[in-house]
Order: sequence, then structure tokens, then C-alpha cells
Amino acid sequence: MFKNYISTNSRKIQKLATIIFVFSVFLSANLNAQIVFLLSKDSYSAEKKITKAINSCPGGVAFGIYSINYEQLFGNNHGLVCRFDYEDVPKNYTEAKLKAKGGALILNYRYHLSGEMESGYIGIYSRYRVYSGTGTLESTNFDFTIPEVTLGVNIGKRWVWDNGINLNLAFGYGFFLLKDQKTSPLIESTNSILDKFEDSYDFIDPFLGEFSIGYAF
Repeated sequence: MFKNYISTNSRKIQKLATIIFVFSVFLSANLNAQIVFLLSKDSYSAEKKITKAINSCPGGVAFGIYSINYEQLFGNNHGLVCRFDYEDVPKNYTEAKLKAKGGALILNYRYHLSGEMESGYIGIYSRYRVYSGTGTLESTNFDFTIPEVTLGVNIGKRWVWDNGINLNLAFGYGFFLLKDQKTSPLIESTNSILDKFEDSYDFIDPFLGEFSIGYAF
């Protein structure tokens, strides 16, 4: 058990270290690009200003994740994003044969460094997510829910082409403000079963990622 605990936490530490490294490289490259952009740009045309974008993440479908988000730009720098996720967990987990699905609402504030939609940005996000499902343990069927609330920081960049097609790439990481486990009926051993599920399913963590395509206008 102790060995599994060390292994699990080692994977989480490695994931966090990788995310921090990517953040550092991305931020450094983006800030350099923004300096060049600001020095070379003479004026900004209000007639071409893009203030809205709607995107989805087609790559997530391979993992059973369906996501759509909408961003509204206020002024030149302030963006507010509302995102909805649905997860169809692709397989059963643990000896209890857990079947699960998840839903999430994410609110994300972004500060656009270039003063427009096509820009690198930094921000903060909050996410409310619930996993729910069923399992069978010792011939007893039970229902479960795992609600969580996450608060974190993120960094990213959006590219916008003349035809309105846009591509967005973002990474974020934070911490759980709340995470709980609930089962019905209450069975003592289900706590360890749900712990194993959380360790096995890679997407139950404070990480927030986005690689999406959509339309900006």
C-alpha cells in the first residue's frame, strides 16, 4: 500500500513539474512575441475588432470528453470564458466495476496581453465538477458521486485567422477547494474503492487543459 502511495504521488509530482516547465517556456516565448508585436504594430483598427469566440475540443472525444466554451472580450484586455464539459468515462474501474460519467462548469478570467482576442493571456479559473455512477460490491449495488471545486491559474494563447477560424491552446493547474465522496447505500469499504478509481482515472485532478478550434467574430 505504501509503495502504491509513493508511486501515485510520484506520478502527480512528475505531472505538476511538466506543467510548470511548459508554463515557463510558453510564458517566456509569448512575452517575447508580444514585445515584438507591440513595437511593430502602428495602430489597431476598431472596425476589425473581434470580441467573441466559440470553440470546442475535438481531440477530447477520443477520451470520452465533450467540451464547448464561449469567450467574451471586455475592453481590450479582459476576457471571460464560460465552458461546459461532459465526460463519458470509457471503461469500468476497480473490482466494483464502477461505471461513471462527469459534468463540469468552468469559469475562466483571461488577461489578454496584446489587447485583442488574438493574443497570449494569463488568468485564473474556477471549476465545479461532479462524477457520478454505479458499482457492485459484495453483491450489493450502490450509487456514488464525487463532487469537487477547483481554483487555479492558467496560461494560453489564441490564434485567429482572417476568416474567423481560431485555435486556442491553454494549460492550467490549481488545487481542490472541495472534494468529497458520497455513496448510497453507505458501505464502509466503498471509500477505498472510490480512492482507487480516483487514482486510476487520469482526469480527476486540478489540471485544466484546452486545445480547441472554433469561430471568432
